[in-house]
Amino acid sequence: MTDSTHHTSGLVWGAILPHGPDVVLEVTEDPALMAETRAAMEAAGRRFAAARVDTVILIDPLLVHTQNSFKERSLFRGEGTLSIGMAAHAGGAMGGVGERFGCDVSMARAILEAGRAASLPVSGDTGRNGELPLVGGALIPLWFTLRPQPAPQPQLVVIAPSPAVPRETLMRFGGLLAAVAADSGKRVALIASADHGHTHDPGHPRFGYSPAAAQYDAMYCKAVAANRLDNLLDISDEMLIDSWADSLWQTLVFAGALKAVPMQVDVLSYAVPSYYGMVVAVYDLARERG
Repeated sequence: MTDSTHHTSGLVWGAILPHGPDVVLEVTEDPALMAETRAAMEAAGRRFAAARVDTVILIDPLLVHTQNSFKERSLFRGEGTLSIGMAAHAGGAMGGVGERFGCDVSMARAILEAGRAASLPVSGDTGRNGELPLVGGALIPLWFTLRPQPAPQPQLVVIAPSPAVPRETLMRFGGLLAAVAADSGKRVALIASADHGHTHDPGHPRFGYSPAAAQYDAMYCKAVAANRLDNLLDISDEMLIDSWADSLWQTLVFAGALKAVPMQVDVLSYAVPSYYGMVVAVYDLARERG
């Protein structure tokens, strides 16, 4: 690590990380099932530690999950909002193991205020009794990045984009995150929690099978490898519905941040160990490599 590591502020590291529960040893009943992805997540965690960030902004798929309607096969229900966690702490449990993280309330407030000034559909989530509840979509990427860090840990900002937010608005919001990070004087990591096509398995009782899952994943992996996440703007609504991908919205926020702060990408893994695709990719500032 070069001396610049200690002086550079703003966005300095990023990642696209999956949230399949079986990747967590404390949860899985079959450690071999996602061994490849788990190894890639552990490598991403080491890269995260080396970046020495002050704050992690996590793009959580919570609203994508809760506002989607499986019964009606609709991905665009619910209010179009960018929900920003404003609580002092965030926490949850995986496999009976509880975790609690301190939140960067000042940065969350700066994002909320900047979003309002830019007429973006931001809203604040104060959580419950001063704590933002986290489930697997947020906890699993944090399990391999923030959780292993010694005290004092980096602080956390959790943001959940709704699938009803227009795609160009998601990218604008990503650019705003980069600007707020730059103004903060802090070293900031941005993590998009994302799984991909969910219709890979013909025998799956809930999602079933569609060739759209493999097609979506191929387009996604190509965009990641080429470091052109903005190419995902062109994916059709029909492909999203048929593939049941849950990654587009978080990724477009990430794409907007990368347009403001270009980084080098390193794809560590792509696998389909179950009925959905999983990508592990990390992003570093070129000048901090070496």
